[in-house]
Amino acid sequence: MEFEKARAEFKRLQERVKAINHAVSLIFFDGETAAPSNTADNRIKALEVLNETNYNLKYGDKTIELIDFLSEHEDELTLIEKQSLNIIRRDIDKRRKVPKDKYVRYENLLTSAQDAWHRAIEDQNYGVFRPFLEEVFESVGELSSYGNPGMTPYDYCLDNYEPGINTLYYDGIMEGIKAGVIPLFQKIKDKPKPNDACLKGDFSAEKQEELAKYLMKVLGIDLDHVVLSTAEHPFSRTMGSHFDVRIATRYSRKEFAISLYTMLYECAHVLYVTGREDDVAYTFADEPTSMGIMESQTYFYENSVGKSRAFIELIYPKLRELFPDPIEDYTPEDIFLAVNRVEAGPIRIGSDELTNNLHLLVRYELEKALMDKSLSIRDLPDAWAEKYRKYLGIEVTDPVQGVLQDIHWAHGAIGYFPVAVLGRCFATNIGIKMEKDIDLYNCVRAGDFHQINQWNRENIWSKIGFYDSKAIVQEIAGGQINADTYVRYLNGKYSELYKI
Repeated sequence: MEFEKARAEFKRLQERVKAINHAVSLIFFDGETAAPSNTADNRIKALEVLNETNYNLKYGDKTIELIDFLSEHEDELTLIEKQSLNIIRRDIDKRRKVPKDKYVRYENLLTSAQDAWHRAIEDQNYGVFRPFLEEVFESVGELSSYGNPGMTPYDYCLDNYEPGINTLYYDGIMEGIKAGVIPLFQKIKDKPKPNDACLKGDFSAEKQEELAKYLMKVLGIDLDHVVLSTAEHPFSRTMGSHFDVRIATRYSRKEFAISLYTMLYECAHVLYVTGREDDVAYTFADEPTSMGIMESQTYFYENSVGKSRAFIELIYPKLRELFPDPIEDYTPEDIFLAVNRVEAGPIRIGSDELTNNLHLLVRYELEKALMDKSLSIRDLPDAWAEKYRKYLGIEVTDPVQGVLQDIHWAHGAIGYFPVAVLGRCFATNIGIKMEKDIDLYNCVRAGDFHQINQWNRENIWSKIGFYDSKAIVQEIAGGQINADTYVRYLNGKYSELYKI
């Protein structure tokens, strides 16, 4: 095989895979946002063809031969080509051992599971979703036995989100969360709470959409490449390349802050994705290879920035314009205190910055138990309720406010939740370094997100995929990453707010 011919074939392979990914993402986005309720079978049929085509393209003998040849000539490749080669080689190593029929069946199962999740939410009936959830966890365990029999099934799942970080590492992170967050929450939970009446009222979807688009502009998102929609569960999705990204948010008629912070979270995803250099488009390198870094960015923009006094002062005039009743009766400081109010509740999305960690802890412990089969899917609602009593001191009896509230497991996203906590540990260390380099909160107060985004682009976004994510953060932080710095940040913030 000639080297230049192989390079051209590799470029063509990536473009074809990205085209299939574009089609799959569009079908997914349509299914979550606009598709009629009884059309899942139609999407499954289309996805069956696309998933099989994708499998044949990525893991067929011809592709493996091409990757093996390029691996022998890796020193002659560009940096982007090397990174793309590393990504597909790692993917092939994990997936090529999985029989095609198992792979296609699993991908199709996820579409059925997502449809069942929506029906279960509508019927408020866990039983509608349970058989699909059982099949998802069973299938993930089976795929792991093919993909890497040397790993535990759960480590296999975790490795898909943050390569090289396993259960042992996450157990250490979560023990730090238990040791720091739970005692802090116990000190706060019975303290007088800030008045949050300024967040509550009757807020039209139209006004909240106007706020959402305002936030996108403030944060510096290119609206020519990003579209906004709504869904039962908020998400963002890349359509084949970082030139086309979709956000789906959710509006709460009774409280505008839920959409506000959902948008900041999803906007951070978009900034991270679209912040890559344009020459990685249509290559395997144009992928968020580190979920930990992505989650660090969502936490940074949603909480470190979004719940700061500086940010509330920035958006206060817009809030008064859109929601004169009740905002005009309250000051920016009132809103700042309200959005930082700590109060245990059953729902993870929209929960406060402190107790959100306990929501994630519950999911980590449950999915780990489900993967090692010490917990059954049938007993999951009872185990869920028990952990919410233990960690948050609340009773959960409604499945919609319990085990059905997240769609992630229907997506097969087993191992995602602990990465969100890892991202917070990353974010705290990144933020400390950023504050040394730029006047962060004066930039926020002035609405100067160009300077903030540029710092992230130079120090984080442009390096992801080309360098080990944990090493990037360790270099920024000057040491090992654990929960300690994050817990110190939480203690400092809430000790000041609650005078403890």
